[in-house]
Amino acid sequence: MKRLMIAVLALAISTLSFSQGSIVGKVIDAESGEAIISATVRLDNSTKGALTDLSGNFEIKNVTAGEHTVKVSYVSFDDITEKVMVKDGAAADIGTLKMESSSIGLKEIQVVASVAVDRKTPVAVSTISAKQIEERLGNQEFPELLKSTPSIYTTKQGGGFGDARINIRGFSQENFALLINGISVSGMEDNRVYWSNWAGLGDVTRTMQVQRGLGASRLAITSVGGTINIITKTTDQRKGGSVWSSIGNDGYKKTGMTLSTGRTDNGWAFTFTGSRTTGDGYIEGAYIDAWSYFGSVAKELGKDQQLIFTVFGAPQRHGQRDFQHNIGDQRDVYGIRWNDDYGKFQGEDFLIRENFYHKPQANLNHIWQMNEGTTLVTAVYGSVGRGGGTGDLGGFVREDGAYRGREFRQPRDVYGHHQYDQWYLYNSGQANSLYDTSMVALNYETAEGETGTAQIAANGQNGLIKRASMNQHNWYGVLSTLTTELSETLTLSGGLDVRFYTGSHYRKTVNLMGAEYWFDDDNINNQFDWVDLDGDGIQEEGEWGNLVQPTNDAERLWGNVDRDERIDYNNDENINWYGLFGQLEYSKDQLSAFVSGAFNNTQMRRIDFFSEPDSDNTTDWLSFTGGNLKLGANYNLNENHNVFLNGGYISRAPYFDALFPTFDNDAANEDAVNEKITSVELGYGYRGRNFSMNLNGYWTQWEDKTDVSTYEDPVTEDILFLNLLGVNALHSGLELDFTFLPVRNVTVTGFASLNNWEWTNNPSGVISDENNEVIGEQEYFIDGLKVGDAAQTTFGLNASVNLTRDLSVDAQCFYFDNLYASYSPDDRDDVEEAGIQVLQLPDYGLVDAGLTWTFQFAGLDAKARVNVNNVFDTQYIAEATDRIRTDESYDELLDNT
Repeated sequence: MKRLMIAVLALAISTLSFSQGSIVGKVIDAESGEAIISATVRLDNSTKGALTDLSGNFEIKNVTAGEHTVKVSYVSFDDITEKVMVKDGAAADIGTLKMESSSIGLKEIQVVASVAVDRKTPVAVSTISAKQIEERLGNQEFPELLKSTPSIYTTKQGGGFGDARINIRGFSQENFALLINGISVSGMEDNRVYWSNWAGLGDVTRTMQVQRGLGASRLAITSVGGTINIITKTTDQRKGGSVWSSIGNDGYKKTGMTLSTGRTDNGWAFTFTGSRTTGDGYIEGAYIDAWSYFGSVAKELGKDQQLIFTVFGAPQRHGQRDFQHNIGDQRDVYGIRWNDDYGKFQGEDFLIRENFYHKPQANLNHIWQMNEGTTLVTAVYGSVGRGGGTGDLGGFVREDGAYRGREFRQPRDVYGHHQYDQWYLYNSGQANSLYDTSMVALNYETAEGETGTAQIAANGQNGLIKRASMNQHNWYGVLSTLTTELSETLTLSGGLDVRFYTGSHYRKTVNLMGAEYWFDDDNINNQFDWVDLDGDGIQEEGEWGNLVQPTNDAERLWGNVDRDERIDYNNDENINWYGLFGQLEYSKDQLSAFVSGAFNNTQMRRIDFFSEPDSDNTTDWLSFTGGNLKLGANYNLNENHNVFLNGGYISRAPYFDALFPTFDNDAANEDAVNEKITSVELGYGYRGRNFSMNLNGYWTQWEDKTDVSTYEDPVTEDILFLNLLGVNALHSGLELDFTFLPVRNVTVTGFASLNNWEWTNNPSGVISDENNEVIGEQEYFIDGLKVGDAAQTTFGLNASVNLTRDLSVDAQCFYFDNLYASYSPDDRDDVEEAGIQVLQLPDYGLVDAGLTWTFQFAGLDAKARVNVNNVFDTQYIAEATDRIRTDESYDELLDNT
């Protein structure tokens, strides 16, 4: 019997070994030809499967002989099903499978957006896929996803929802470009990006590329540090939908859904995505109240044309805090979550600082395949932004008669919070614990002849209120790109980029905190109300202005107000942008190269409704011409190795804010000149089956930077304006990123960047007072000082393990060093302090982790994801403002920073 059993077992093993084989193949993107990494390949009605490797290859082992159906799936691509016959003991090669995008018009939009192609486009680039965004974003800010790429530094600033900022190669947000579907959405006034305006992007982003350095965009954009290139979903070709829900720390909740009709028989397709986000916030009082929406409609216009209309937006309101707290107070006194702008008012949570904004953008894309080699893509778009931020305005009068202005921040209660109920008592003329005094009722007379006595708050006189600084804009543009194949090796593209922008800035009252009126005397065109500020009963100069009350509910922030009810300041700016661009590309065999150029003319003017008479409130147009010239080449040495080189020159017109440094019409910055940027980059890439890497070095010289700032004279306490011209800097560094598949089901990725960013001269600046009078010229000693606000050395490592077909875990480690505090040039005006390096902050490391589980629920595909950010609860200093104090120890200096 024993021998019989051994014989049967041997026969079974022999039969099994000869009745099994394997299936091999490769998966690529049908549009770009690039390998698709980590696509899921499975046998229908089976648990067997595999993931594609770094070259897009896959192998499914131990497959029984016979006919099988292979299904390939990947986020944002249509599934592929192929039949394959497996023979005993053989490998069945299914060949190269080409996955088509599930989005209509995506190929053409990617061309317009200048999406970089691996081993072809000669730029340093990192790509974040929709899968990574879906799994790792969680309740983080959208730009924080980029911290896993070289030379990128992100922080949460004050910790409010959407208040994150990002630096690329040491350049702040006004020095890189944000493109959404190829359209520039960086601010027209200063090129800055406010991420709270784009809080819903994570729900609709198909892919996000950060192109460090000059980038691949053809437009005349200010890609000094780099370009963040976001491609959103377009209209889905297939019918379906999804729902999701997330919860997180401090009451974070997010729920959303996507619905798509797919392509109908008559050529229409509709897609909608919407979400709702709420939460208490990690910082005291930093609540979250946000929505987001995305809608897209596509229509085929015959065989060669189609229209795609897209609209998206993210109306939100969130709590903030003052971005500058002494580290010693936060670390040792009130705690890391302390918010000195938070407190109780009439029994409810109350914040003096809030942000609220809605910036919807609508695009109409027309795609015209003119012939086999020529395509014209035109986008007409518009954005209407409404919202602003709140804060305090005014001050108190002490018992000794001294005005306390912004010193209202003292005293607080025992928790470090403002005593808002005491503000109310003071403003309403009642006894309070802040001061022995309270607001005195004042006599007034309105323009209509009404007289009376009321509690009237007035800036520089008496009373403290909550105001809103409103920033609104209307922005319209056209971006049209023609691409034609001149031959099998040459492609020519070019087009126009035209934008028209009007921005409006003013303040309004939100909550008078117990007062009955706010008295504003800043509008010279509306000074018809009289308030007896000194109580002598005489109508005299300085007592004429405008009595204002909130036109909305006390805590209602949205909505416009009439010009007569605006306070403090009220001005518009008009900015017109006219751009032309062109690019010639060569591609044959192993070599691809390009040369591109762009030209733009920027026209700017300012309109002041308060400090200038209505008959003469508009400046002349100021016109600046800028542009860029870029060229580069990539050479594939073989199927594994490639090298690339690029270089370029940018001439950038000064931003609007640099042209009017004193914030009025009287002192246009006639000395402002274009900034000049020269950059060179060299890179190497390796692509293997289980290992890939990119290594590059860069050198960027920045000349004639304009720096306009406002500061308070430490002696006189007067407000001064600094117009600093001719600032130079040098940014250089080495960057590395890699992907490694050591064993099956394990993926390791990592990055490193070693940078050196320094100012290279001692510029001189002109100092003016509030009356636009030049009071002096000052040299500032910054030569050799490190550029602050971003870590110059970064490392990161990520490991992902597929425990089973449906369960995976991952962890990311980050390390940041050579991080220097930010500082203002006006702090560096003493020659005896020349050469004292900026305060270097302590290095720190962070660990994030996650788990993903895919499963079937009621016959539908489902996924659960858990993220834990900062696993070890590390406390660290992400950013700081420098103080020059050589007589203190390092720890004391930190506590006072």
